Amino acid sequence: TVILAVIRGSVCQQQFLSSPSPVVVSPGSNTTLSCLVENMGGECRWQKDGKPVGIYPGKYTLAKPDTEGDCSLTIFSVDLKLDDGEWECQVTSTSFQSQDALASSPAKLTVQVPPSTITLKTASQGTVEDQMMLRVAEDQLETITCMTSHSNPAPTISWQMGDQVLPSTKQTTTGERTEAILTHSFARSSSGQELQCVVSHAAYPSGERVVTAILDVLYKPTVSIARVDTPVLEDGVGSVTLTCNSQANPPARASWHKMGDKEGKKYPEELQMNPVRREQAGVYICQAENSVGRSEPEQTEVVVLYAPMMVVTQPKDKVEVMAHNRTVLTCQAEGNPAPKYQWIQTLSASTERTRSYTANLVVEDVGYGDQGEYRCVAINRIGGERREVESEPVKIEVTGAPQVVKQVGEVVGIHGSDVRLEAEFCSDPVPSESTWEWGGVVLPMGSEVDGRYKAELVPHPHMEDCYISRLTVRRVGLEDSKEYRLNVENKHGNDMVPVILKIKAPVPLLSVIATGSLLLFLLLLLLSTFLLLRKKQKLCWQDKMGEKEGSLGQNTYSKGDSKLSSVNETKETNGEKIIPTSTKD
Repeated sequence: TVILAVIRGSVCQQQFLSSPSPVVVSPGSNTTLSCLVENMGGECRWQKDGKPVGIYPGKYTLAKPDTEGDCSLTIFSVDLKLDDGEWECQVTSTSFQSQDALASSPAKLTVQVPPSTITLKTASQGTVEDQMMLRVAEDQLETITCMTSHSNPAPTISWQMGDQVLPSTKQTTTGERTEAILTHSFARSSSGQELQCVVSHAAYPSGERVVTAILDVLYKPTVSIARVDTPVLEDGVGSVTLTCNSQANPPARASWHKMGDKEGKKYPEELQMNPVRREQAGVYICQAENSVGRSEPEQTEVVVLYAPMMVVTQPKDKVEVMAHNRTVLTCQAEGNPAPKYQWIQTLSASTERTRSYTANLVVEDVGYGDQGEYRCVAINRIGGERREVESEPVKIEVTGAPQVVKQVGEVVGIHGSDVRLEAEFCSDPVPSESTWEWGGVVLPMGSEVDGRYKAELVPHPHMEDCYISRLTVRRVGLEDSKEYRLNVENKHGNDMVPVILKIKAPVPLLSVIATGSLLLFLLLLLLSTFLLLRKKQKLCWQDKMGEKEGSLGQNTYSKGDSKLSSVNETKETNGEKIIPTSTKD
């Protein structure tokens, strides 16, 4: 009997026909954990997360209490906090001796709950609600967190911008909170796009929920310059408008400042100069600033044209120079474009001479011809028009030994006429001695000798500190042909100039009368022939006569064509001075 009982017990030992399987359920629903036992001899038991669970009608009941071997447990109104966990089906031993108690493998009962909240957060802006604007800085790494709470199981979180999936750091779950962090830099072109946090969970009807932020990419300003000028930007006439345009998010405040302005004065984004003044010329810098930063500067130069002004000379009004030395006159003026210069010497009330086309007039080996007033003329052109300004006169005063500035060299006189020899010289101080000398004769100025020779000294009509020295020789004869020397001397030295006088004999009166008589005879002969031919009315002869008249006309000269004239005048040719015959005794 004992042996039979042992055999029977080993053959009919209780065992699981099916054990609980993992199950996912929604909160508030009912679910049954299946547990079937073959040859069940013990009692059904259940535990969750290692702790026993009692049978409570309306909450935990055996699915089929009257069915042998069915330990399936029905859970009513599944609750996340109460029911979510690891469930085990257990069966007690058939007897205390059999030791055949059963315990199934844990089966996960998951109460499927979607996240109760989805939140976007940034360090700078805090919480960002769905469809709100998310402000980020251009080209700066931004950290954005997508955080969910109270979900079971944890959701899957991903990031998306437009059609682009953005990588995020590893998703983490702590307690009831799950988060995914996005570290990304955004370009300016991303502004206005949607940044989406995509939360995937089986409890969602569509499988996922999306929280969207509208990107507002903030960036520092960039500036550009708009400029409107008149064709000619002249002081007091032209105008210019400068506009500093900025592109920025958020909008920036644009302004102008002038380079080199020690006061640091700022001007509004539209700067008008109407009319423009020359003191406004310079480089203007356009910049803009917002909460993100300051723009790179852009600049434009305002060039104001103006006529020359403020002419300054050195020396200022007068300079004294010793003859044969060197002197320099300098000139400086303001103007834009930079002026060009001329130094002009006044020779007389109606005569001027340009001495230099540069700012500096260098006079080497100064002579009396360099003496006088000089003006510096500063010149530029604006809009094609010449603009100029003159300095006050600068006077060069020359002192030194006398200097002959003009001489004849040789004078030809007619026998019996009066002849005047002249030479021009300059001297400062006035000459202490001035004489004409010839053949051992020394004739001081203002003196006469033999009633025929007279020396005179008169001031030059146009040149300061200059004189004209004259020696008049009356009724010249062949014996007066010789060299005459003018000697001039002052305390600084002396100068001498020779003048050669040549005398020519007059044309004899008989020769003049004979030549005139011959010409008169030929004229009468031609007139008689013409009248005779005219009476014969020969037209062909008239034509030839016209040709003959033309030929005769080329070989005829009047009294006025004579090489010797009786008019009292002086002719200078190639340095030769001719004195005509005088009729005075």
